[in-house]
Amino acid sequence: MERVCIVARGKRAWLLVGLVGLAFALRVAGLDLQSLWRDEVDAIRFATRPWGDLFRMFVTPGQNGPLYYLLLRPWLALAGLSEYALRFFSVFFGTLAVPLIYRLSRRLFPALPSLGLLAAGLTATSPYLIWYGQEGKMYSLVLVLALLSMDRYLAALERGGWQRWLSYVVITGATVYVHFIAALLVPVHFVAFLLSGSGTRKERWKGWLGSTGLLLLPFLPLLRWQVPLALSPAETGYEFKPLHEMLVSLFASYSLGPAAGSLTWAALLFAFLLLAGWLLWREDRSHLAKLALLTGWLFIPVLGLFLVTLVRPMYTARYLVFVLPAYLILLAAGLVAIARRSRLLAGLLLTALLVSNSLMIWRQAAVPMKPDFRAATKYVASRMSPHDLLIFQIPYGRHSFDYYLERYRMQEQKEAEASPRPDPDLAYEVFAPLVASAGAPYRWADGLYTNGGMAPEAVDSSMERLTAGVDTVWLIATEVEMWDKDGLVQAWLGRHAALGEEAEFVRVSVYRYDFR
Repeated sequence: MERVCIVARGKRAWLLVGLVGLAFALRVAGLDLQSLWRDEVDAIRFATRPWGDLFRMFVTPGQNGPLYYLLLRPWLALAGLSEYALRFFSVFFGTLAVPLIYRLSRRLFPALPSLGLLAAGLTATSPYLIWYGQEGKMYSLVLVLALLSMDRYLAALERGGWQRWLSYVVITGATVYVHFIAALLVPVHFVAFLLSGSGTRKERWKGWLGSTGLLLLPFLPLLRWQVPLALSPAETGYEFKPLHEMLVSLFASYSLGPAAGSLTWAALLFAFLLLAGWLLWREDRSHLAKLALLTGWLFIPVLGLFLVTLVRPMYTARYLVFVLPAYLILLAAGLVAIARRSRLLAGLLLTALLVSNSLMIWRQAAVPMKPDFRAATKYVASRMSPHDLLIFQIPYGRHSFDYYLERYRMQEQKEAEASPRPDPDLAYEVFAPLVASAGAPYRWADGLYTNGGMAPEAVDSSMERLTAGVDTVWLIATEVEMWDKDGLVQAWLGRHAALGEEAEFVRVSVYRYDFR
């Protein structure tokens, strides 16, 4: 029986329903306000590939998340290729995470139902989870699968049964095929087995060993390329981060969201609650193994990814989103532990958490952070001619440009059809670039990769080849530091052509250079 019952039993179900509704509202609000960024455009590109290419992703080196794209495909076929349609797929799973974390919290701490409600509330209002619940990528799905995987694993340890072990194997295998870094959950599950107690280990070792063996089978196609790829040094576009910087980055992101600046006072609040959760062990030693498991879940994948980055830098906080449930449950445990001593203090701390979450949700909604290719593409498309050359720096920006160019031209066509019929010759001149070739409906070139130490002479010769016979060049620049951190391409254009116009958008810059 819980000593401090924050919410009466009869109201818990309704409160959980309310939290699910709140999570949905926070994730669906303003869903298409920001432009798609390159990873989201990739999701559409990959999911709409020919079926053969899509299935080959499961065995092709370097391809991450093939199952996500396979699941996304029928949804896009049904809902369309708009920003709203793509992101709504993530909204669904981001909302589903709320009841799932409640369920997992109840399994871990069955005598503390208020802990589950607090964890669900923190999940519903987490700025980080709201952000990725609105992004057209696999992160909300991998979060849900990680929660299901841990829940099924703990259920199998507690009660056995081949159905539970099999469901664990299927769900965990799916998790890795949605994001291969989620394989770092498996060591956490091994720790859970070690912490389960000698009696449980004695009864369940056959099921555990068999499920672990079965779990390797769906991983084998991935392991063929994952292990050599992870152990091969390469230029990845990510900077290497020491372990302490990774931990600070994760702490800031998971506490305050992607718009986090300085942690300041918030660091004390979140750190205090994390440590306070361990007070539960002092009152009930049965909680010790569960707290240790959550702590392992929080840190083991981080350490595993750090070891990989020693060879191949690839750290970004979103890759480890599947450890966030452990963080939120530990925060909830801290609140419950404090409430057992002072309900007033616990109430004040919970209020501070919710205020912090609200401020960060407002900040990330009010301040655009994704590259605004929607506006940049409209600007260029309304001004470029069929003979202009578009240089994309970084090259990946072309896919975002193509996505919005198609929508811009479709809107143009709709407006033209709605207005009095234009002169046929004029209409052909406007839409001719769209049918000029089977590829992109304009002339384009990839910007030069100079971060590897390209010599000035090589820059000169390469740029001369790219711009030969061209009167006008549009430079569309985004995330340039990943490709050309010294700005050599733009510097060359500045020396050899006149800057005709420029425009700045969120994380996208557009320049027109004239050679005449």
